[in-house]
Amino acid sequence: MKVLFVASESAPYAKTGGLADVIGALPKALKEKGCDARVMLPYYKRIKEKNIAEYQGYAYVKIADRMEYVGVFHSNFEGVDFYFIDSDRYFNRDGLYGYGDDGERFAFFDFAVLEAIKVIGFFPDVIHCNDWQTGLIPYVLKTNYHYYPEFERIKTVYSIHNIQYQGNFPLDMMRILYMPYSNSLEFDNCINFMKTGILESNIVTTVSETYKNEVLTDEFGYHLNFILGLRYFDFYGIVNGIDVKKYDPATDPNIYQNYSIKNVVSGKKANKKALLDEFGLNHEDVPLFGLVSRLVEQKGIELLMPIIEDVIYYSNAKFILMGSGDQIYEDFFKTMEAKHPTRFKCYIGYSDAVAQKIYAGCDIFLMPSKFEPCGLGQMIAMRYGTLPLVRETGGLKDTVQPYNEFTGEGTGFSFGGFRSVDCKDVMYLAINTYNEKKDAWAKLVKQAMAKDYSWSASADKYLELYKKITL
Repeated sequence: MKVLFVASESAPYAKTGGLADVIGALPKALKEKGCDARVMLPYYKRIKEKNIAEYQGYAYVKIADRMEYVGVFHSNFEGVDFYFIDSDRYFNRDGLYGYGDDGERFAFFDFAVLEAIKVIGFFPDVIHCNDWQTGLIPYVLKTNYHYYPEFERIKTVYSIHNIQYQGNFPLDMMRILYMPYSNSLEFDNCINFMKTGILESNIVTTVSETYKNEVLTDEFGYHLNFILGLRYFDFYGIVNGIDVKKYDPATDPNIYQNYSIKNVVSGKKANKKALLDEFGLNHEDVPLFGLVSRLVEQKGIELLMPIIEDVIYYSNAKFILMGSGDQIYEDFFKTMEAKHPTRFKCYIGYSDAVAQKIYAGCDIFLMPSKFEPCGLGQMIAMRYGTLPLVRETGGLKDTVQPYNEFTGEGTGFSFGGFRSVDCKDVMYLAINTYNEKKDAWAKLVKQAMAKDYSWSASADKYLELYKKITL
C-alpha cells in the first residue's frame, strides 16, 4: 500500500496545532506496518531556512494567466520521506496562514501536489488529504488528471481535523483556477475547499467517533452538516493517537526527573516539586492544576473565568496555566496571577520544554473545551500520570473514562454541560479525591498511564479504509 499524505503542516517541520502532530506521527505508524507512507508539505520559509532538504526537480502549474514554478525538495525524518513544494511567491513568508491570498496560495499547492507526484515518480494508491488547505485535490485529480493511467487509479481520503475552518473564498477566484466549475465547489456563494473535499473524495474521516456524530448536527456542523450527511455511509471517525516515544516520561529529556508507571509516585513528586520551584510556589502537598492550550473560545476558558477565584478561596488548590491567544483570556490569566501570586501562575506563550514539565509536574490537567475534535493534551497528560479534567465532547469523551467513586474505575474526571457550575463541581470532586482518597488517586494515576495511546490501533483502521477503496 502506497499512501501520500498531503497537509499544510507537520511536525517537526512546521506546526501551529494538532494537525502537525497527526501528520508527524500517523505516517510513521503506517510505515511500521509495512505501508509506504510519505508526506508532502509547502516549503515554508521557516523550513527552507534550515537547509535540510535536497532538490528533486521542478514542474509548472497554471494559475490565472501565468505558468507558476513548482520546485520539489525532499527530506527524511525518522524513516518517513517528506517532500516540499517550493514557491517564493506563495510560501516565502514568515507565517503559515493568515494572508489575504490564502485561497490562491493553497489552490496553487493543491495543483502543485499532483504535478510533484510526476516529478518524484511516486504514484500512490491513496492520497490522504487533510483539512481545508487540501480540499481541492480530490476534484482536481478527477477533472484534470483522469486521462493519465497512473493517476486514474489513485483514490482519495479526506480528513477533517476541525470543521470550523473550511476555506471559504470569493467565488470569482474561479477565474484564476484552471479547472471546470462544479456545484461541489460552491457553498453560500463562495468557493468552499472543505465542501469540495467532502463531496469529491472516496472516503471522509474525522478524528474521533464522537466528533463524527457531533459534526452531523446543526450545533457543531458549522453549516456543513447537511453536506456530510450526504456522505454518511462513507464517513468514519477514527480517534487520533500520540507519539508515545516522544511523550514518554521514562525518557523525556525536557522533564525534571524521568519515571515510569513503576515509580510514578516518587517521579511525579520530584517533578511537581521542581515545577513549583520554577514558578515560585511553595511545596505544600495540595492538588496542582495545569493547562496547556491555545487561548481561544473553542478551549472553554470562559468556563474557568467565573469560578477559579471560588476554587482558590474554598480549596487549597494551585494553578499553573500556559497559553496564548485572545487578549481577553491572556489578560484574565495575568490578573489572576497578580491577585493570587502564591496560588496562581501563568506562562503567556508556548514552550515545548515548559509544556512537558507541566504535563509531568501537575496532578490535574484542565481541558474544558466547548468542542474538541480529538484533542491530544488529555492523552499526553494521562501518559505522564496527570489526570485530565475534561468536558464530554469530541475526542475528550472518547478517550477519558470518568472516575467512578464506587468502583474506582476511570482515567480522569469529566462533566457534560457547557456550564461553569458543572466544571466547578467536578474540580471540587478532583480536589477532594486528591486530598482525602490517596489510594484511589494512586490507582487512577496508574490506570491512566496503563492506557494505550499509541497510533497503532488507529493506523490499523486507516489501513482498513485504504484497502476498502483500493481493492
